[in-house]
Amino acid sequence: MTKRVIPDVDRCIDCGGCEVACKVEWDIGHSEERIEIVTHNEGRDGTRYTGGESHTPMQCYNCAEAPCIDVCPTDALHRDEHDLVQVDKDLCIGCSYCSWACPFGAPQYPTEEETAGGAGIMDKCTTCKPRLEEGKDPACVETCPTDALIYGTASEISDEMRRRGSDTMFTEGEAGVVFGTGSD
Repeated sequence: MTKRVIPDVDRCIDCGGCEVACKVEWDIGHSEERIEIVTHNEGRDGTRYTGGESHTPMQCYNCAEAPCIDVCPTDALHRDEHDLVQVDKDLCIGCSYCSWACPFGAPQYPTEEETAGGAGIMDKCTTCKPRLEEGKDPACVETCPTDALIYGTASEISDEMRRRGSDTMFTEGEAGVVFGTGSD
């Protein structure tokens, strides 16, 4: 089963630690975000939310049916031996089709200033593949002070969410990945 990084939105406090850890680990430019915290103003009311806000760290979720792979005209996007979506930068032509297809905004392109006027080659979360090969968790997961990012298989993530008392479910099957609430 594929391991993924999935957010526990009940724990994210929008501290930006995951974003900084990623930038430091990968030495990426200021305008690029392999992970970005998105604030939702329509969040649930309650004591843990100020003004009805909730925060979701967004990065590549390595979709079971990855639309970015399907639309890439050069096959630059592919699955690696860990079933993670990776980009072959030698094949990427910077067409942005993957960016348009991704519902999470994972594919990123450098600004003109960062490429000195050259063509922008897509960059995205790699789930810290080199760290995984060393037996480490992704940098964002390791850094998060509230454990809002969970790395594991669908069943490991679901077990952890249940342990935390969350009504969020996460399953993986023939239909792909389902992530949502188990409540009415």
